Amino acid sequence: MTNPSTSSSRTAPAERQPDPRDVGATRWPERIDWEELGPELVAAWGFPRGRFQPEHMEILGPTRSGKTYFQAVILQMRAQARQSHIVVLATKPADATIVAMGWPIVTSWPPPEGKKYRQIIYWARRPSLDDAGLAKQHTKVKELLEALFVKESNTILVWDEVAYIEHILKLSDYVTMYQREGAGLGITNVFNTQRGARVSRYVHSESSWTVCFRPKDADDAKRIAEILGDRKHYIEVLNTLDPLKREFLILHSLTGESYISHIPEGTLKGIESSQETQRKGHRTV
Repeated sequence: MTNPSTSSSRTAPAERQPDPRDVGATRWPERIDWEELGPELVAAWGFPRGRFQPEHMEILGPTRSGKTYFQAVILQMRAQARQSHIVVLATKPADATIVAMGWPIVTSWPPPEGKKYRQIIYWARRPSLDDAGLAKQHTKVKELLEALFVKESNTILVWDEVAYIEHILKLSDYVTMYQREGAGLGITNVFNTQRGARVSRYVHSESSWTVCFRPKDADDAKRIAEILGDRKHYIEVLNTLDPLKREFLILHSLTGESYISHIPEGTLKGIESSQETQRKGHRTV
């Protein structure tokens, strides 16, 4: 990753030897160990030209592809490196990987008793399957979005399954507003979703970083490749990703740099014990 504040012995993109699979200026991505790529990504994310500027990120992949695990790991690394203010907006009934992050969980906003947390999980569950339950969840999510959309918010907001928030909770206007205007308020959006075709075009056009796991089928591969740029080239790249290793492709739109990597099992400490905790029921603040 290109960042003036970091150094690496790895060959710079401009110095890399041509690969037969390169297509013009579109380079075939190198495979890099996460131990090297991860810290470089955290250092580069939010410093596109050597100065701080919020950069949105989208994470695309089918169920159980590893996208939530990637999300959890990169957020923990960002929090450790910069003490960033991070709010994870969770809407699923349960998710062991999110629980494994070990951050406080609240079910109402603002947090009770005036408590302030640098990193927090806001779990806006749907209390029932009927329309009344959906309406209550809509209200809970909307309350958070309105509270954070303020001057100098300086927040990383994580939309865990943004397609659900857009289409089921009918909050697409808020998604668009956060993408188009959030950076000016110091807001960095992290969008997690299964398919690139079911979300607002602003999720793709305004995101500086795109992380893709191997698509489920050819139709999804075509759509994701179109989001990345060169459809033919990136379909080939996506088809080389190993789903057993949970490999992913990461692309920075500003520099055009792209790499393939995977996060080793056990990187997110506590995942096994958290799964047991979730089965028994976890405490919330």
